[in-house]
Amino acid sequence: MLKWLLQWIHIVISKHRYVKWIIFCFFITLPAQSATSTQVISQNEINVASKKYGVLAVRRMQALLSLIAENSNRPERLKINLVNDFFSKVTYTEDKQVWGVNDFWSTPAELLAKDKGDAEDFAIAKYFTLIAMGVDEKKLYFSYVTATRIKRSHMVLTYFRTPTSEPLVLDSLTDRVLKASVRSDLIPIYSFNAKDLRDSTQASSKQGFESSMHLWGQMINRMQQGILK
Repeated sequence: MLKWLLQWIHIVISKHRYVKWIIFCFFITLPAQSATSTQVISQNEINVASKKYGVLAVRRMQALLSLIAENSNRPERLKINLVNDFFSKVTYTEDKQVWGVNDFWSTPAELLAKDKGDAEDFAIAKYFTLIAMGVDEKKLYFSYVTATRIKRSHMVLTYFRTPTSEPLVLDSLTDRVLKASVRSDLIPIYSFNAKDLRDSTQASSKQGFESSMHLWGQMINRMQQGILK
């Protein structure tokens, strides 16, 4: 168990070669703006959703904005639980069924408009929501893991209270926020933080990651422009 936990801490905290490799991979397509400068849900997205998806989509978006406004001064652990509980109401659905393509990274507005999404969509929505509620983005990491229960790669959001704390795992496969040591069904592969990626002064590309970089860039652009697919 200790060995497994150290994988999480070592992958994210130390200057591990996999962290550097991922930083270099993702940097070239990330926009210069901070994640905190991007609204989780913009008024333009709400207006578009009203016409394209209807009143229920708008209500879900407004509920998220209310959650943020009413709980931004709460303790971080409570914020994490509230955000995780909020998005657990969204139905887990593969991209092929939702968007007709094998891989698509939804904005938080698109996730709530469809009321459906996959692992990346949940992690992205929770990430931006927690930042909007005042959680330091340096504490939040996107973590790719092997999920042994479903026998494939999977994305979760991990939260580190301090750089050496055991992370909490926010996972679309369960509505419970658990410590990494409890999630023996997840084998960590690598983690990355958007701030680390923006701050990196080097960039390179690795075969197999061009698609992910492209999806991230498209998602950020849609958020900043208030576009809903």
